[in-house]
Amino acid sequence: MQAAPRSVISRSIESDLDSYLDAIADATAIFREAVDAYLQGGSEGSCWRQAGKISEHLRTLDDMQQRLETGVRPQSALGDLVAEMIDPLTGVSRLLKDMKRQITGFAIESGFSSPRRCVPAYLVPDLQELSDEVCAAVDALVESYRPSLLWWEQPFSGDAEHGVSWYENQADRLSMQILKKVFADDSIDLEVKLPLVQLVEEIDRVADQAEGIDRELRARRMAGLPTAAGRDSH
Repeated sequence: MQAAPRSVISRSIESDLDSYLDAIADATAIFREAVDAYLQGGSEGSCWRQAGKISEHLRTLDDMQQRLETGVRPQSALGDLVAEMIDPLTGVSRLLKDMKRQITGFAIESGFSSPRRCVPAYLVPDLQELSDEVCAAVDALVESYRPSLLWWEQPFSGDAEHGVSWYENQADRLSMQILKKVFADDSIDLEVKLPLVQLVEEIDRVADQAEGIDRELRARRMAGLPTAAGRDSH
């Protein structure tokens, strides 16, 4: 595989990509806030504000992506490089939309369960920790896209310590612990246990998606898929 020359990527494009990735990281922060608001029994209005916040944020991300894609001529080496940066982020876009769906679900449910949530107080810290690990998995994925770590330029070196898979494993471990507590608690009615189980699985699924995207990127690295520069050389 012929590596794309590092000097080809302009400083402005690097800056735009960094801003775009920062905005993705901000979306995970909104998700964490929304989970916390739900667990703490926030008002219906508070939950809907979080839903509106993530919707507006995703629209901003769409605008930023369009600026990245239209900021260079498509039929140019730089245009091809930007496309190769953006294309793998399609999976991340799907992940963010799923986070938006979950946040909207919190808001809808808050209208039925407010002012009381069906989350036992002793489980709240565990679910907050699960949310933290899930968001850390997404953040680790985002960091792998940084211009200084352009995925097509880096050799495959296995899972780094505290990388996406590490955080996903932590999330799986926590989710299993929470589910065991839920099923073992005879004081929780079945009609309450089932939504709790769904909540745990939904939050944990975000980390699963992040790991899936990370594995796909690693597979592309190992396969040595041709870069824009490689295509132009023929």
